[in-house]
Amino acid sequence: MSTIKEDLRELPIPERSKAKTAADYHNIEIDLAGPANKEPLVDVQEYGIACKSMYSRPYAPYYRAFAEALETVYLRDTVAQKLVQANNILVRYGVEVLALDGFRPISLQVELWEHFMEQARQQLPEASLEDMQRFAAQFCSNPTNYRADDYRTWPVHSTGGAIDLTLRSLYDKQELFMGSIFDDADSISYTTHFESFELTSQSGIEARRNRRLLYHSMIAVGFANYPYEWWHFDFGSQMWVMNGNLSQAKALYGRTEVQD
Repeated sequence: MSTIKEDLRELPIPERSKAKTAADYHNIEIDLAGPANKEPLVDVQEYGIACKSMYSRPYAPYYRAFAEALETVYLRDTVAQKLVQANNILVRYGVEVLALDGFRPISLQVELWEHFMEQARQQLPEASLEDMQRFAAQFCSNPTNYRADDYRTWPVHSTGGAIDLTLRSLYDKQELFMGSIFDDADSISYTTHFESFELTSQSGIEARRNRRLLYHSMIAVGFANYPYEWWHFDFGSQMWVMNGNLSQAKALYGRTEVQD
């Protein structure tokens, strides 16, 4: 059971610099020989974690299934266990985490990068290729230069240490209102969006409370949030080091694969 006494929905999410994006973590060293990097990927459902693999479903926000999407969500063993710990905090609120995406094969990362580059072309039609890539990198790691032997080219979701998730009710299984849809390439997706101005609408207040609950429950068990996306958290990855302010630390997890 949770020992946190504060109502997490009343605790503001601290503002974080958005200077660094998914284009900026790649030079962080990974402890490739460490014991953590030998952890297997596990199906989160085996740990009692609710799962809805977003990229395998022909519904919003894409209205199509991606060809390379996995049918379930895989994470490193320790990361899955930490979601169980988060659920132990959340049970007093009558909610649980709902995993949307975790480990991605490189082929799926390529599909997603192409999607966000298309979003960039639509929103920034006069921009240079570099500016479009910078826009897309707010929401997706660029797999264009991927090499299996160079950790500086590995997308963070290829490690099993990155998780996209939301919250849902334990009672009716309905997802909580977060103020934006998953993977919305817009500033409304920034984690602190509803913290940055005075709210007058009930919907905005509800979104802020729910984002706070997700954020604080995940931070409490060791995750780091990516400030451009309220749904994205990391443990053990290069982005975990970048966003967790763990000075001089190495990432725990490198590229991996689902074992048959």
